[in-house]
Amino acid sequence: MERFEPQGEGRGRPGGDGAARADEPTEKDRDTVTRQLGRRPRPFSRVSRRCRYGYPQVILTEPLHRRGHRWEVFPTVFWLTCPLLHRAISTLEAEGRIRRFEERIANDADFAARMERAHAAAAAHRVSLVPEELRRELEAARPREARALAETGIAGIRGRGGVKCLHAHFADFIGRGDNPVGQHVLHLLQERGVPLDGTDECWRFCRDEGDDADVPAVPDRRRSSGRRA
Repeated sequence: MERFEPQGEGRGRPGGDGAARADEPTEKDRDTVTRQLGRRPRPFSRVSRRCRYGYPQVILTEPLHRRGHRWEVFPTVFWLTCPLLHRAISTLEAEGRIRRFEERIANDADFAARMERAHAAAAAHRVSLVPEELRRELEAARPREARALAETGIAGIRGRGGVKCLHAHFADFIGRGDNPVGQHVLHLLQERGVPLDGTDECWRFCRDEGDDADVPAVPDRRRSSGRRA
């Protein structure tokens, strides 16, 4: 089974598959994410994980953005951008996996407690990404949005018995760790043989048509394996 490790709060930890470390995004990364999503992404500060071709797979978005007097709170801080993995997880959702996870939360007290801790940790991590001065300004100007920032769970969920989006849970597990649903989604993908680090052809969905090379260069895995960011 392919080894695929969570990165740990956006800092990055290469797994045995030699994936590139988490790092600050370049303009090329922003253009790639735009192609992956089919739209301009929200502001993001890190590429939490890259595929074997060096393209972003999971990004760390900014949970709070202010434009003049307008405040935007975005609770989903880890965002899955990889088209290959997005389609594979959409298939899981279409098969009813969200309902099955919600049933497990309702009937398995231990699993429910683990998810409650994951939601709390995700909220604390989200708050830690916002400078204290900016948080105080938000609390004074927009108390409702401040509560959403600090109190909602993974993907901004309020009812802890729900799951909402497997893509968000998977991205949270890869970027932050400590997410039982996201970890189980990873295992399901591995069981189905989904090539988590990319296929021989998937780069076509991310490549800029203006790139000269027919196939992107693959980083030397011997040099990248086991090295921390």
